Amino acid sequence: MAEWNEGRFNTTDGLSLFYRYSEPAQKSNNVLLFLHRGHEHSARIMPFADKVSQQNYWCFAMDLRGHGHSDGTRAWAENFDVWVKDLNSFAGHIRAKYELSSQDTILIANSVGSVTALSWILNYGPALKGCILGAPAFSIKLYIPLALPFLKLARKFSDKLFVTSYVRSSLLTRDEAQARAYDEDTLITKKIGVNILVTLYDTTKNCFNRLKDFETPVLVFTAEKDYIVKNALHTTFINGISSSEKKHVLLTDFRHAIFHERDLQKVVQPCQDFISAQFKQTITHLPAVIPEARTHTLAEHKKLLEKGSIFQQIYYAGFRLLLEKVGKFSNGVSTGLKYGFDSGVSLDYVYCNRIAGSNLVGRIIDRSYLSSAGWKGIRRRKKNLKQTLSGILKLLNERGIEPVVLDIACGAGRYLFETQQEMNFPLKLQLNDNDNNSLTEAKKIAVEFKARNVSFTQQDAFSLSGDLADTPHRPDIIIVSGLFELYDNNPQVHQAISQLFNIINNGGYLIYTGQPWHPQMELIGRVLNNRRGERWVMRRRIQQEMDLLVSSAGFSKLNTAADDEGIFTVSCAQKLN
Repeated sequence: MAEWNEGRFNTTDGLSLFYRYSEPAQKSNNVLLFLHRGHEHSARIMPFADKVSQQNYWCFAMDLRGHGHSDGTRAWAENFDVWVKDLNSFAGHIRAKYELSSQDTILIANSVGSVTALSWILNYGPALKGCILGAPAFSIKLYIPLALPFLKLARKFSDKLFVTSYVRSSLLTRDEAQARAYDEDTLITKKIGVNILVTLYDTTKNCFNRLKDFETPVLVFTAEKDYIVKNALHTTFINGISSSEKKHVLLTDFRHAIFHERDLQKVVQPCQDFISAQFKQTITHLPAVIPEARTHTLAEHKKLLEKGSIFQQIYYAGFRLLLEKVGKFSNGVSTGLKYGFDSGVSLDYVYCNRIAGSNLVGRIIDRSYLSSAGWKGIRRRKKNLKQTLSGILKLLNERGIEPVVLDIACGAGRYLFETQQEMNFPLKLQLNDNDNNSLTEAKKIAVEFKARNVSFTQQDAFSLSGDLADTPHRPDIIIVSGLFELYDNNPQVHQAISQLFNIINNGGYLIYTGQPWHPQMELIGRVLNNRRGERWVMRRRIQQEMDLLVSSAGFSKLNTAADDEGIFTVSCAQKLN
């Protein structure tokens, strides 16, 4: 058995989480990252990890917040996505402390951990070598009628409600010794927060709406006699994903806790075969080789560019007429109609998030408008942009560098002035946009913030002046936010990013946003106008496609942040010396 060490890391919200790790017997950069079942903790996974790894790989396993030795309210989190964010923080910690990459990692998860893994892969694009999902809890069997609607209703009255698991150890495994170990383990919590349970279903639903975006090599195990989860969705998952390498194994007579079952070699051997095969593969993405667009997202974009059926034309024409005649009483809608819903002026209104209208009806519409899923995601994107930018600015300041920040499509730029004001050291801002209305608004906001050391340019982001590369103060940070989803052509986007690579300082950082999916993509494309008065049609890119465009231009990706729904991402990459 390998020697396991212990450690702790901090999450994005400052919580301290506990983890265990073991090192390979011989030097290796290959990593196995394990996620335990709900209710349990990392020590439970160690024996299985030892069997699978045979000390050939690094092994890491964390205690979820509220579990085992990790901090946090027992068995509770604000929502399921918090666990996903914690996994992303853990991967970042492994990269920073041990210099081990997610690209050399295979993730192994059981039950609820499999949903965490699925959401992380779709929302953050870690480019894993592969993943193994054991009895994934895509749909939990709730034996009490109407249990889920009742829990959703109860959650409206309190966010700190818990339910106690009905699961007995004998329903989890046929192995009597493993059942006794489960019953006697005082670190296992038998309850689970209602928040987690309810939002687990929401997360799974969102993920299954995006199965075609899943490209990671995967091995799925289904326990034939699983009393905890519904197995039908395992087949739906395998059939729906785009992974070129996928395998589905049915374990006869096995129960849910497949990593703690009898005949464990029936799980260990397929895992070892899969792991060995994936680590033998060397996938190289050469610089300047433009990644292919994902065909299903191109098809979506092409379909949106078309007029649609007669029914769709009538429906959305009616929607647009309603927007122009009644929606205009909302300040948010009227701003979008006038300047374009994608304009910096419109987005600044969304960022400010203050309900306003010319009458009561307008204010009601404005409330609904500002609370849409897309605009909520946009505001979360702003927070993630500020957090990412602030972190890099502080890092550069510690190195004795007075940072120069260039935003090539700044819009109104409010978050830049807010960030500059929050820093206790000088920094220079360069704001560029090809939209005159956005620049006019940005200049007004600069005066409002009494911003100093700010310059403005009006250039096309895809053909920036060479002066930016010749200046003695090249940008240390370049920001591209909300731009590339407006363009469907990967070569055009790649050319723009390559141009930024030439402009930025050596060691500089590129902050870029992505839009892996959007629940209102068709409504936006058929009803809302952009700043040019045309239909606002976007082409989404899965996170891995966006990351490959950045890396093919020469940058090295560092991290990604996402909103709870995974609609908008903020990523950071570096131009290495």
